[in-house]
Amino acid sequence: MFQFTLNVSLHAPISFLFAAFHEPEYLSEWFAPGNCKVSQIMSSFKEGGRYRIKMLEPNGVEIALTGEYVTILANEKLVFSWAWEDGVEETVMSSVEISFEETSEGEVALTLIHSGFSNQEECDQHQYAWMSCLEKLAVLADKQVAFN
Repeated sequence: MFQFTLNVSLHAPISFLFAAFHEPEYLSEWFAPGNCKVSQIMSSFKEGGRYRIKMLEPNGVEIALTGEYVTILANEKLVFSWAWEDGVEETVMSSVEISFEETSEGEVALTLIHSGFSNQEECDQHQYAWMSCLEKLAVLADKQVAFN
């Protein structure tokens, strides 16, 4: 099995960053890589609850991501399963674990581990997509700090 780890530091309140990973109003702003857009979010944010996020690619193709919330520790940790509904990839189900740690006033260290890939190519594609999404999250976080 293949996995990757991303470590980023974001300037925003930890409560905002945690909310950005489950609140539809925030997810719709950043949770799609590159020029893709979030077109629909359905979520039952509780342990054992399910989510489904549709993304629209620039060419008009819609893709859907689905999974289940496994662990929810407010402002500390979030673990959820991850699967694309199209069935194109070899990996059927993978897992995302995100840890949030306030390192100083207004700075949060975010560690994201995405594991369970059956090959390096899928792993690399997801790592690139996550990096693109986290760049969008950083922009959203900056706006949030400036707004408050």
